[in-house]
Amino acid sequence: MKPIQKLFLTSLILGASVPLKSQEPEKPKFEVKPYGFVLYEIIMDTYKSLDARDGELYFYPLKENLDKNGDDINEKLQLQMLSLSSRFGTRISGPDLFGAKASGMFEVDFFATQNDYARLMRIRHAIINLKWKKTELLMGHYWHPAVVAEVLPGPVSFGSGTPFHALNRSPQIRLTHYLSETIRLSATALTQGYHKSSGPTDAQRNSGLPELLLQASFGNRKTFIAGATAGYKWLTPRLVTDSLYKTNETIGQYLFTGFIMGKIEATTIKAEVLYGENLTHLVMIGGYGQKTTANPLDDNDYEYTSLKTLSTWLDINHSLGKTSIGMFVGYSKLDGASGNYTSLEINKAKCHRNDDLDYIYRIAPRLNYKEENFTIGIEFMITAAVYGKEWDSKHKVKSSMDPVYNNRITLSAKYDF
Repeated sequence: MKPIQKLFLTSLILGASVPLKSQEPEKPKFEVKPYGFVLYEIIMDTYKSLDARDGELYFYPLKENLDKNGDDINEKLQLQMLSLSSRFGTRISGPDLFGAKASGMFEVDFFATQNDYARLMRIRHAIINLKWKKTELLMGHYWHPAVVAEVLPGPVSFGSGTPFHALNRSPQIRLTHYLSETIRLSATALTQGYHKSSGPTDAQRNSGLPELLLQASFGNRKTFIAGATAGYKWLTPRLVTDSLYKTNETIGQYLFTGFIMGKIEATTIKAEVLYGENLTHLVMIGGYGQKTTANPLDDNDYEYTSLKTLSTWLDINHSLGKTSIGMFVGYSKLDGASGNYTSLEINKAKCHRNDDLDYIYRIAPRLNYKEENFTIGIEFMITAAVYGKEWDSKHKVKSSMDPVYNNRITLSAKYDF
């Protein structure tokens, strides 16, 4: 072949390769992965109870309410059908930032933030996450550290075992450090979002301080994890006394948790213990009240004292292929206050969630069947509430009333995507 022909042929090959290369799709800078589910539920109760969102979030039976004939008005069959916990979310990954893998998550449902807004959209999670080799920074609206994602119980009913297990999502900043592949330490500062302490809704904000929490855990997180959490928060419920004097009276409240999860072949066991003062922001029983003293503060001011709550639960699940069986058991008790206690209401807002309770407990067996991305579940849940009759000065129960019970049957159908 003549030199000029070789040059011409080479030019054609190089020219043809340019448009071919330019037609190769560029790797996107951001990747978005949607996920979620559509959920339908049929719920039947035998006794009127404390609940939220038309019964979707269940707590415990109300106190016995007798009419003139001695019949209990609260003993009533109730039926509800709901889909408001259906969920949609997206996971976002993007270019590295500051040498860290950058990602985000945004998730909503139709549970709303108050009973009056039921079936309206609300933010569940909205976070930015930066992950280096051994350190991770999370910023946004996410699970409270008392809610450990790997140790969530699995009942069919909504709420992951509320009010025995914590339920709280809050705006926060969380720094996590991995000492090794199995040991993790984290520190979190947060403020209360739509999960607030009972009483004035701006009490935590008015304290000028965030809730602070430390957590340590170890395990591979897939088949085993165990750990503990310690936290402290401050509340300033009032800015002015009844005598119209400025006040900055603030109360501090602590919490401790211990948790564990283990998988043995097809069986998963999860358990947790929580103890603390005023756990109402975790949608649990408890609260705070006026500290009763012989020497009240000046200007009609007073101090506060917190009710202590002990809560523990166990969740067992066993997989049988497409079918799984499980059981949730929970127990929670009010353990009195740290000082002499008087029930408190500020601006018509009660500073407690049923401070007349002694203890509550629940037993809830369940059965699930999954075919591809479609799951049918059924759960029978019995919840008992024992209310106090007499208390000492620190609000420890001296005698109790007879238990009241609610039997709840939940049938659900869920389509995941």
